[in-house]
Amino acid sequence: MTPIVRIEGVVAGYGAGDILKGVDLEVERGTVTCLIGPNGAGKSTVLKTVSGLLRPSKGHVYLEDQEIDRLSPKARLLLGIVHVPQERSLFPNMTVLDNLLMGGYAIKDAGLIRKRVAEAMEAFPICRDRTHAHAGSLSGGEQKQVELARTLVLDPKVILLDEPSIGLDPKSRGLVFASITQLAATGRTVVLVEQNARSGLAVADQGAVLESGRVRLRASGRELLDDPEVARLYLGGHSVPQS
Repeated sequence: MTPIVRIEGVVAGYGAGDILKGVDLEVERGTVTCLIGPNGAGKSTVLKTVSGLLRPSKGHVYLEDQEIDRLSPKARLLLGIVHVPQERSLFPNMTVLDNLLMGGYAIKDAGLIRKRVAEAMEAFPICRDRTHAHAGSLSGGEQKQVELARTLVLDPKVILLDEPSIGLDPKSRGLVFASITQLAATGRTVVLVEQNARSGLAVADQGAVLESGRVRLRASGRELLDDPEVARLYLGGHSVPQS
């Protein structure tokens, strides 16, 4: 299967030094890939190099065999790469509907925007149920679902999620991970960085372990969960045997 995203030998950093020191990674179409590893390993930096928020000093990033290294974040967005940051990105004083409509700011066809907003509401019923509520009045988990729904307005090929469950209670985290599975079921490709590595790997088709700016190990999410060494080093304890 041809990967939808391919990263080859990427070196990137923020001025004080390189965070990524030669990352090679392939992401298959229609899958969830979870990146795990210690703090500072470069997980969020990988997402930024794919979305264009950070340009690599060496190496290349490809979307469907198209080299996108020199494209702006907006150009990559229009190609179908959507980046959902760790920070809350909704406008709290605007309604849920208006936040969804903002997701289509780059689309000129008003009819197409309305169609996609309706589809997003169908996929995420919280948006339909709380259409006219201010986004700031929603719980953290509900806000994250609206953020994920908003990505659908652009009909993305690739959704980059940075720590989507951070700061959420267990019930809200469950809703978010269920939403990620739902996104993949619609044919979208999801690349996920998740502080709760066990939960991230549990919904992932593939996982990659980053350490010191390089991909050290790739396997299925289940295989990484079952690996005692991975569990000891990165999951905070013992592996969980598959039932």
